[in-house]
Amino acid sequence: MKPQLMRVLLLICISFLGFSNVYSQEKEAIKDRLDYDGVDFKSVNEFYIYGDSKTIGNSILGEHKTNDFNDMNVINDDVKMKYIDIDNDKSTFSSSSAKLKLPDNLKKITYAALYWTATYSLEQGKKRKSKDSYEYKGDFRQNRAIDTVKFKTPNGEYQTIGGNILYDGAKNPTHAINSPYVCFADVTKILRDAEEQNGNYTVANVKASQGYISGGSAAGWMLYIVYQSPTDNPKYIASYNGFALVNNLPVDITFKNFKSVDQGDVKTSLVVSALEGDITLSQDECAIIKRDGSYQSLSNGVRNQQNFFNSSITNNSLLNSDRIPSSRNTLGFDIAELEIPNYNNSIIDNNMSATTLRLKTRSDRFYMYFAAFQTEISQDFFEDVVEEKEPVSKVSTIEPEVIRTTQAEVAKSKRKYVWKPLGKQGFNSKAFKRLVAKRSTLFNDVSKGYYVVTNVFSDSPRARKWEGYLIKKGYTPITITNPKNGWQYVAIMQTESAKEAFTKQQELIQEYQFRDTWIIKVNLD
Repeated sequence: MKPQLMRVLLLICISFLGFSNVYSQEKEAIKDRLDYDGVDFKSVNEFYIYGDSKTIGNSILGEHKTNDFNDMNVINDDVKMKYIDIDNDKSTFSSSSAKLKLPDNLKKITYAALYWTATYSLEQGKKRKSKDSYEYKGDFRQNRAIDTVKFKTPNGEYQTIGGNILYDGAKNPTHAINSPYVCFADVTKILRDAEEQNGNYTVANVKASQGYISGGSAAGWMLYIVYQSPTDNPKYIASYNGFALVNNLPVDITFKNFKSVDQGDVKTSLVVSALEGDITLSQDECAIIKRDGSYQSLSNGVRNQQNFFNSSITNNSLLNSDRIPSSRNTLGFDIAELEIPNYNNSIIDNNMSATTLRLKTRSDRFYMYFAAFQTEISQDFFEDVVEEKEPVSKVSTIEPEVIRTTQAEVAKSKRKYVWKPLGKQGFNSKAFKRLVAKRSTLFNDVSKGYYVVTNVFSDSPRARKWEGYLIKKGYTPITITNPKNGWQYVAIMQTESAKEAFTKQQELIQEYQFRDTWIIKVNLD
C-alpha cells in the first residue's frame, strides 16, 4: 500500500475514534439547553411568604367517557383513547374535575396558575398491524386553538380561558409524531373573586388525540396555587415551567435565591408534572442532589425510585382520589406533590442557597413541563429580602409576602391602577356588609372607630420605618397597639363611618404597595 494512502486511512481512523469519544461523552452529558427540542426551564415567579402551596388536577383522556380507569398492567399504546366528559354540557367535548381544600386559616390566595397539556397530532388516530410493527393513520390536527379552554370554579359557571402556549410540538419535527403541547394561564383573580374557593374545579375543552397514536396519547390539566397562611417559618416558593423531552440525556433544573433555616430540620417539598409516563414502563427517575454531590432518587409509598412517573396523581404517599373520574391510572399524565425525605438534612442542609433536580430515564421517555420547589427559609434572610422591597411586616395579621418576578412583570405590577368608583356593588357588597356586622376588637386607651390599616408590625423600629414611608407618600400615619400581643397597627385613617373607611380602603388597594390594606373595627360595640 502506498504511504500516502496509508496516511489517509490513518487520519480517517483517528477521526472516527475521536468522533466516537465525543459521542460517548455527549451520551453522558446533561441537557442544560433545550432549544433544539423544547423550551428551557425558567422561573415563573418566586415568593418569600408565610404560607404554602396546593396542587390539584386530572386527566382528560381515558378508555371511557366517565368511568374510572384502574387497569395497572396496560400499555398506553393499547388503549383506544376517548375524551373524558363528565359535565353533561353540550358546549364541551372534554371535561374532568378535581377538588380543592384550602386550610381554614387561609389569609389570601397569592397566585394561581392553570396548566393544560396533551399529545395532539391526529384528531382520531387508527392503527393496523403491518408485519412486525403497527402503522398509524388519521387526519392531522385541525385548525382548533389549543390555547383556549373552559374553566369552572366550585358552583360557578364556565369561563373561557385564553392561555399562553409554552410549547407546541406540531411546529417541531422532533415531536411531529405525537405533537405534545403545553399551555398555561394566570387565574389568580378568578380564584380570588370566586364565591367559593373550596370545592370541585372543572376544566373542559382540552384538545388531544383520540384513538391511537404512536407511543399512546395522553392529556390532563393542573391547577397550582400559592396562598398566605400563618406558618412557623417564612418560606421560599418558586415555580418553573419549560418543556423537556427526557430520554437518553438527563435534564437538570436548578432552584436558587433562597437560604434555608439556620438551625434544625429543613422542611422541603416539590411539585412536578409530566406527560407520557407509562405505568408499565420503568427506569424513569426524579432525583435531587445531596450535600456530597451525589443524587438521591426520590420515592414514596405510591412512586418507586425506578418508576417515578407512573401515570398517577398523588399527594405525598397517597393517591389523590378527590377527582371525577378518580382513575388510579391516568394514562400518561402525572402530578406529584411530595415532601423531600431530608433525613439529618442530608439533602437540604442549614443555610443552603441552591439545589438541583435531575430527571432521567433509561426506557420510557416522558415530557417534563412543570416543577415547583419550596423550603423554609431563615428569618434573617427573609428580613433581608423584605428590606430590598417595600417595607412590610415580619409578623402581621395579613402575613407578609415578597414576590420576585421577571423585570417586565415587576414594571407592570408597580403601575398604579385606575381607581373606579364603588358603584352598585360597593355598599351592597358582601365585604362591606361583613365589615358592618363584625364585632369590634377591644383595645384599651384607643379611640373608637374604623381604622384603615396598611401594615402590622411586631417591633417598633419597623413600624417607625413604615410610618416614615407613609409620610413621604403624603399620608398621616395613625398607630395603635394591641395590648394582648404588642403588635402595632399602622393606619392612615380613623373614622366612625364604615362607608368612609370602606371607600378609602377600596381606593388604596388599587395601588400595588397598598394591595393588602384592610380595616379593623375598634371599640364600637
